[in-house]
Amino acid sequence: MIKIHMIIKHCLALVTFMLFLLPSFNVSASVDKKCLSQAKSDYERIYCEVISRGEGRGLPRFEDFKNNDVLVQKLLLKRPAAKLKIKLPSHKESKHISRKQTPRKSNIAPTKKPKPSSNNAKEATLPPALSTFSLTQCRLTHDKILCGKNSFVMKTNQPNKKLSPGVFDESYTMNLPVYSGSKEDNLEVQYYLSNAYTVYIRKMLDIGLGASTMSYTRFFHTYHDLQAKNVSFTDRFETMYSYLKKDKISMSVNAVLSDKRPVHISQCDDINEQIIACESNGFNWIYVN
Repeated sequence: MIKIHMIIKHCLALVTFMLFLLPSFNVSASVDKKCLSQAKSDYERIYCEVISRGEGRGLPRFEDFKNNDVLVQKLLLKRPAAKLKIKLPSHKESKHISRKQTPRKSNIAPTKKPKPSSNNAKEATLPPALSTFSLTQCRLTHDKILCGKNSFVMKTNQPNKKLSPGVFDESYTMNLPVYSGSKEDNLEVQYYLSNAYTVYIRKMLDIGLGASTMSYTRFFHTYHDLQAKNVSFTDRFETMYSYLKKDKISMSVNAVLSDKRPVHISQCDDINEQIIACESNGFNWIYVN
């Protein structure tokens, strides 16, 4: 009789313990299901698997992860996927749909550059090197943009041996400028983002990822998305940059990620007097004078 009582008591304790675990299990399953339902590419699905298996501590939020270029996604997933013995697909196998997630630049209400106060607005908006003509007078070749006497060369991803010494040191940071103005001053925010984007592009070029940059459109929306979530824009990019540097040290990259290059100068915009960026088929192409 005592033995039967002990068995019943043990069973009741086990059921109570399982009921205690059940809510936690259901929440986890719900999170995984939600992540997978939003995944639109192989890398995004692998991200969900990595998170569900407990190796995603160093990964950014899913919303930030999917806004990255496919090469950046691969770099971020490389280490946790290796721990879980998950084989990452090649770029050709993974269809990235960031183009659908980010509207074309022409659909964005604010413009990249602040409106100049000069009476001759059209001339004042052009950087010094392009002051005598507009981008409509430039022409694209296979790997260059020719603007009169100015030649802008397309920047590809570079092997580490071709990079400057020290770019992978811990002390070498992205160091985006911090915005200190009013959040309500749209003109000032646009001016800030224009300058910050120039810094971002140069720092990506420094570590040999010229063909793996985000477009200004995505950069713009990432800033506002992080602001809405009360997340530091500069800290998030600093963290991302540190991960990219660590993975770039041990990982070779393709020179370009797509063969669909821009075909018309209307797809391009001057970032400053030395850099032109073009968007084509979801990829960002950088040309440097």
